Amino acid sequence: MRTNERLHSEAMNVSRLPLRNIVLMAALATAALVASSKTAQAQEPVGPTDPGVRCAAKVGPGQYEFYLPGEKATDVNGNKWVCGPDGQWFRDYSAIIIKDPGTTGIKATATYLIANARYAAVSR
Repeated sequence: MRTNERLHSEAMNVSRLPLRNIVLMAALATAALVASSKTAQAQEPVGPTDPGVRCAAKVGPGQYEFYLPGEKATDVNGNKWVCGPDGQWFRDYSAIIIKDPGTTGIKATATYLIANARYAAVSR
């Protein structure tokens, strides 16, 4: 028997498999495809992604410290600052202490400072 005839006869034997074997092979092939696609979808970055934005604070001649958005820093004058999402510093008004909440002058001053800082940040 020649090689071509042997391959042809083996191919004919595959087509004579019982229906349950064909269904089983199809089910296994489908399960393998689904499992591989689920594995590919489940692969996400392990850690948080880097936004690529930094705020720079000069700490000496030619020396800088870099902060991620949301981090807080205090300058040499004692002013507190927060690194913004765009890499720009803005004042940290959460640190303001109002001594007498009943006094409207202090509230008005704090409101005025906040409004001016927002206006300055927007007008840049």
